[in-house]
Amino acid sequence: MEKKNIVLYAPPAAGKGTQCELLVQNYGYEVISIGQVLRNARNPETEIGRIIIETQDKGILTPDDIVAKALQEELKKYENKSIVVEGYPRNIDQAKLLDTILDNYIVINLDINREIAMKRTLGRVNCSECKKIYNVYFPEMNSKVEGICDECGGTLESRSDDNENSFNVRFDVYEENAPAIIEFYKDKGILYVVDSSISKEHTSNQVEKILSEGIVND
Repeated sequence: MEKKNIVLYAPPAAGKGTQCELLVQNYGYEVISIGQVLRNARNPETEIGRIIIETQDKGILTPDDIVAKALQEELKKYENKSIVVEGYPRNIDQAKLLDTILDNYIVINLDINREIAMKRTLGRVNCSECKKIYNVYFPEMNSKVEGICDECGGTLESRSDDNENSFNVRFDVYEENAPAIIEFYKDKGILYVVDSSISKEHTSNQVEKILSEGIVND
């Protein structure tokens, strides 16, 4: 039976990247990130591409209808493949637009509270060499030697955008838009909520349960 497409909807630091890897490695999904879609669509020779270039270069949001058109073009590359849409939708208008261009899909909402998500964000450090991720706030994710990667001995660094102000702005945007989006998908009967606050292993087990019980199959 054909697997359903998946929209992975989540606030910052809920673990979207980890779950995308799971879906790719264990179930053969292809991941479509809206950020990559827009980068791919930047083209001065097309109307959509020119608008994306203009808005991005000015630091303003690309109009929802243009984002949807770019995504629709990207989806053509994945015909007959099962996909995960990540980083989209971000508001109810985008959710409604996505519903018109994506067939045969369910929505998995990774649920996490602000406090835990903030700790995951502010405590995150990456190895400058191998990019392995650690977190200073969670003992199970600490490196054995402070500031040094266990795998390659590289220096652990935090990202410049992993700060409290940036996190709060992104989380506020999610909380402002989430109720309408969640209600929209709930009314369609395609929403599955997963608790992602405990650990990545617990989250993965919940996602795997959804898949193994055949929910994503016709």
